[in-house]
Amino acid sequence: MNRHLRKAAAAALAVGALVALSGCVGSGSAPAAGGGADSLTIWHAYAGQADKVEFMKWAMDGFKKEHPEAKIKEVSAEQSSYKTKLQTAMSTGDAPDVFYTLPGGFLDAFVKSGQVADLDDALAKDGWGDSFIPAAMDSVTFDDSTYAVPIDIDAAVVWYNKALFEKKGWTTPKTWDEFVQLSEKIAADGIVPVALGNKDSWPATFWFQYGQMRTEGSGLVTDFLNGDGKIALDAKGAEPLQTLAQKKLLPTGANGMSDQEANLLFLNGQAAMVLNGTWQIGMSADAPAGFELGYFPFPTVADGKGDQTDTLAGVAAAFAISEKAKDKKLATEFLQYMTSPDVMKKYVELRKTMVTLKGATTPDVAGPVLSGIVSDIIEPAGHLDPFYDTALPPKATTVYYSTLQGLIEGSVDAQQAVDAINEAISAGK
Repeated sequence: MNRHLRKAAAAALAVGALVALSGCVGSGSAPAAGGGADSLTIWHAYAGQADKVEFMKWAMDGFKKEHPEAKIKEVSAEQSSYKTKLQTAMSTGDAPDVFYTLPGGFLDAFVKSGQVADLDDALAKDGWGDSFIPAAMDSVTFDDSTYAVPIDIDAAVVWYNKALFEKKGWTTPKTWDEFVQLSEKIAADGIVPVALGNKDSWPATFWFQYGQMRTEGSGLVTDFLNGDGKIALDAKGAEPLQTLAQKKLLPTGANGMSDQEANLLFLNGQAAMVLNGTWQIGMSADAPAGFELGYFPFPTVADGKGDQTDTLAGVAAAFAISEKAKDKKLATEFLQYMTSPDVMKKYVELRKTMVTLKGATTPDVAGPVLSGIVSDIIEPAGHLDPFYDTALPPKATTVYYSTLQGLIEGSVDAQQAVDAINEAISAGK
């Protein structure tokens, strides 16, 4: 795996965000195991968001038209419950034929237990493998074999309510000190400075990881996982999140608030800023009249050791085929269809997010905000640092999540937080 993803204009235009499979099965539906020949059971974690559901309906209708004789069943879940559902299915031998997976350690755990089919032969045919950004393949490749198709590379940036900023006369900050000063001014005006809903645990990781990137540098987790030294996350990198919590610059009860609930605060003008992935563009599509989405890079940190242009970005989702799938040919055709140019461009058009397929994230379908992020933030970045939680193995990810919840509620401090996370990552589980 490449330890760092160097900037490159060509790669940047294809860096991106999410493919989904759609259709929803009610929460009471029992998980379905893989079927026989000419049948396909597909699991994904894209329930609950209208733009994803819209894309999936369009995509699945197209695939079913191409395969009218195939029996295709979708099982959809929300992200918060999906991982547990999939892990349970894998442990009981009831794996779906095709499944959504986080890249990195989450996928590798299934690979090591022999439950995932490799895609090497299929990717080598007709240029399919060459159609993806090479760096995007790193997080789904283990021991020189590729086990999933990477769908997106999300980039996390600070989003702000542009209309609100203009009305109040606020200017976007460039340094962390300026960010804190602005946030205190916003709070004094009776507005939540930073919308953060950490009920599902992952939203807080963006603040922690950017803190590490600015103070210590990029590649801390990926270098360790590649066998280069020991993990040494630093307490200074945990201080930005701790500062937001201690200064009460987050919503009350942030740990009990969902990401969607926090986003409503942002869209309704009750919160001024949010640190989120490029999927925020799609989440803002139905904002009230007068709302205008703006963005700026994560602020620089004085005396930070990291390249201050580095951007938090990495593969956010992938799709794999179970080793037990009886119709691997049909399963492979499904992955090829989902990552074809027409389908990926439709994904960008509907979700306004970047995809990993080369040449699919074009300005005409991406829109000005997404294109601006590519030129203003992605292209100038010294490194793109993949999301820690998608690279870590399951147990370490659980500790990572719970520890950051403790940092927000004040039950642990910055030093205790990094000590716990370092220990969990070092354990390699």
